[in-house]
Amino acid sequence: MEWSLVHDSYRPDEEGLREVLSALGNGYFVTRAASPDASDDGIHYPGTYLAGGYNRLKTWISGREVENEDLVNFPNWLPLTFKINDDRWFRIDEVEIRSYRQKLDLEAGLLTRRLSFSDQSGRVTETFEQRFVSMADQHVAGLSLEIRAVNWSGRLQVRSAIDGGVKNRGVKRYRGLNQHHLEILENREIREAILLCCRTNQSHIVVGIAARTRIYRNGEDVTPEARNTSSKTRVEEEFTLDLEMGESILVEKIITLYTSIDPAISEPMLEAENKIRRLGRFDELLAEHRLTWKHLWEDFDIELEADDPLANLKLRLHIFHLLQTISSHSIDLDVGFPARGWHGEAYRGHIFWDELFAFPFLNLHTPMLTRSLLLYRYRRLPEARCAAREAGYLGAMFPWQSGSNGREEAQRLHQNPRSGRWITDNTYRQRHINAAIAYNIWHYYQATEDHEFMYYYGAEMMLEIARLFASIARHNQEIDRYEISGIVGPDEFHTAYPKEAHSEGLNNNAYTNVLVSWVLIRAIEVLRMFPEERFRQVCERIGLKNGEIDRWDEISRKLRVPFHRDGIISQFEGYEDLTEFDWEGYLEKYGDIRRLDRILDVEGDTTNRYKASKQAD
Repeated sequence: MEWSLVHDSYRPDEEGLREVLSALGNGYFVTRAASPDASDDGIHYPGTYLAGGYNRLKTWISGREVENEDLVNFPNWLPLTFKINDDRWFRIDEVEIRSYRQKLDLEAGLLTRRLSFSDQSGRVTETFEQRFVSMADQHVAGLSLEIRAVNWSGRLQVRSAIDGGVKNRGVKRYRGLNQHHLEILENREIREAILLCCRTNQSHIVVGIAARTRIYRNGEDVTPEARNTSSKTRVEEEFTLDLEMGESILVEKIITLYTSIDPAISEPMLEAENKIRRLGRFDELLAEHRLTWKHLWEDFDIELEADDPLANLKLRLHIFHLLQTISSHSIDLDVGFPARGWHGEAYRGHIFWDELFAFPFLNLHTPMLTRSLLLYRYRRLPEARCAAREAGYLGAMFPWQSGSNGREEAQRLHQNPRSGRWITDNTYRQRHINAAIAYNIWHYYQATEDHEFMYYYGAEMMLEIARLFASIARHNQEIDRYEISGIVGPDEFHTAYPKEAHSEGLNNNAYTNVLVSWVLIRAIEVLRMFPEERFRQVCERIGLKNGEIDRWDEISRKLRVPFHRDGIISQFEGYEDLTEFDWEGYLEKYGDIRRLDRILDVEGDTTNRYKASKQAD
């Protein structure tokens, strides 16, 4: 059990959660653990997502034009189902399940499902599925389906497809927005394979997918009757053969996936087609995949001595998904570390500050991965400099939400799904993201002593971030302290002062100010560790003057940190004066109050008035 996440019953109400917990990926793409017979039907949600696979769309909603950049749901390569004697195509929600067992084997990176069911005609069938997204070859994935006729004989039809008619519908409150991201460029059939090519309609990322489906009986390749039944957005093929009672067949579906943003390719569809012709059988590819995961676990596994019997499983599940989000296959892709992984559409796949929590683990195991994440930030330094200038600051101001090119992707207005009302969203003012980036640079350097990285990339980012904060800070002569105003800390329930009209942000957020002091001290330390010639070159490169460095030193020692009257650090200036919240009353009234901000907005109130934190700073 320490290596396997197991479900011994089918629960339609839990499918959405299980699909993401058992999603498979390799740092290049991720596929949710949807049933291969399923479609987007309110219970199941097939989804395949590329690392960095973004697209922007505009929507007119409630009289406003809104533009969002989303992580795109790309064509579903999973579809694989069957029917008996021209009856209905198998769907798990339309049969009587006799036994069920789904297992995610973390050690092997393998998802299996064993199922016994009876249909409306009383026929009993057993199936066994295996699925992997190759960690050995980032362009390859596989699905196998064994079908056994328990108490029947008859004609069996098998259907295998690539579905390009998908949309981004994974987040309920986004469904009112324009979510049609894909244009189908081509679908066709070649010998032993089907192919589909699509393109995002704004970012113009081209994706080519090829799928080869073979059927085996008693280990021998079967040549069944075959026909193509494709449409404009979906390419599929059907195979027909006879099956005797007690007999089994094995269906193997192998896919290849390439994109126009891949290095070392000619054209995605050509590469996918060439690759699919060269690949061996499912078991061969699975063996290579297993071996790669074996080596990864030798490097990354942590085993706990704990009273909780599930402690090691929980820890390994987190490590597993971390490595499916960022891997050696990610290094050349110019991608960041998304808050929810590449596992779905929540947070639109954007890059926040969450890498802060992954860096310590990655730094001590495979620092080349953290280096690639920092280079994602460095390549967007020009955009961060522009953002700082436009806001009236010096240096570089990285966005709270980043995507393709590093512009701020956070919305300034937020539509409350409970009320439909548009409300000001100040969460983009979480400037602590910049301190987190500087923190990550410094600790990468501490773990690696990568002098080359620090000189060519890291120092420039740290110094520009120090510049930003020094230009935001203002000197209060009355108390001889520097103050930072108009920002938001990690607690998104507090984004403005409720009694001040048009208030945006807060003053002297303790978390931010303490980290800013740390950033300024470390930036000076970075400069001092360079030889004199390098010191001069770095300063000349960004136009840094000695007077700025002296001011950093002063600000770092005089940044204001507010305290409550009892000596406890205050979350921000004025927090102590907020009203205590009626937790018991609201829990009794609403039950789920995780989005308390939306509940209070409907009531004409705001979380800004209360001592109620979304997450503590």
